[in-house]
Amino acid sequence: MTNIGRIADLLVETGADWAVLTGADSICFALGHIVPIEIGQSPFSGGPSVAFIGRDGCAGLVCPNTDAAQGVGFEEISYAGFANAVTDQVANYRSAVQQMIRQLGFTGQFGFEATSFPYILRDLLPGVPTPIDLSMARLRAVKSAAECARMTVSAQVAAIGQMEARKLSQPGSDEMAVFGAVRSKMEQAAGQRIAFAGEYITGIGRSAQLGEAIAPRRIETGDPVICDLAPRVNGYWGDSCTAFIAGGAPSDAYRAMYSAARETLDLAISELRPGLRVCDFDATLRTHMKGLGYAYPHHSGHGIGASVHEFPRLVPDETALFEENMFIMVEPGSYAPDIGGVRCEFMLRVTGTGCEIVAPFEMSCE
Repeated sequence: MTNIGRIADLLVETGADWAVLTGADSICFALGHIVPIEIGQSPFSGGPSVAFIGRDGCAGLVCPNTDAAQGVGFEEISYAGFANAVTDQVANYRSAVQQMIRQLGFTGQFGFEATSFPYILRDLLPGVPTPIDLSMARLRAVKSAAECARMTVSAQVAAIGQMEARKLSQPGSDEMAVFGAVRSKMEQAAGQRIAFAGEYITGIGRSAQLGEAIAPRRIETGDPVICDLAPRVNGYWGDSCTAFIAGGAPSDAYRAMYSAARETLDLAISELRPGLRVCDFDATLRTHMKGLGYAYPHHSGHGIGASVHEFPRLVPDETALFEENMFIMVEPGSYAPDIGGVRCEFMLRVTGTGCEIVAPFEMSCE
């Protein structure tokens, strides 16, 4: 079944007649249409692209002319956003949405994404609105066969980036230059420009901090490195993380911290399976790390797909069950100001009986 069909089934279950999707990731999930995101919303758009899905399986897309004609199997109306003249993109956008509403016979109760739905559309849509963000998040968590194939490619691109980072992280190299070369390697592997999330951080103090930005810093012998690479390829995200020492032997303290994180990741791989509650899985990982004398101040991981972070988040109070063909990032870590930071992360696909690593890469501390 296509994702249009899956959304139509969701509408039947919820009693809604239409889904109105305005999040770039949801549109990719529903129609395979890729909204460019690297610079944010296009300056040539009058508002976010809109996908309409009916409970009978009909579908339509409104998008600016810069993003048009990507897919088949649905009606599409593109409007003049980019033009060699003064153009009222907002008016053009609203007009295109009105045309699509008439074309599809849109009426009745509709589900919308509260996190992305624009105010300028509310007066155009007849019927009763109901937020469907959580329902869509749960639906998107389980991937179709086509999505599984895309996720595999994205994970492989991330793995190629990890191998390049390990090769280039040498004393005397510049942190920003290494990252630039790693990103270039991933884009060559993907055969396209990619959006990117993650981090490449070196040094004891910097790697021990969460959320540090890449900087023009010279890598020194013995520096801890955290390399977290998440490329977006064909609308779907890969992710990965490893930690190691650049050009030297790890200290005993670093080796022990690394071993704790890697052991916990290995435990996750052995335990993850369909039917397991997220909170129980999270507790198992945190308890194991604590027993080894370490802890991490963030989630144990997250789902991934058309968004780099998707449902479910691996946190102590999430009671959802893992299901087959969920793609899960598991990322135990530890951070000490006088030692550095460690985080180990593979992309895992939940199978019928357990899980598998989607794209393995070398993971060692030296």
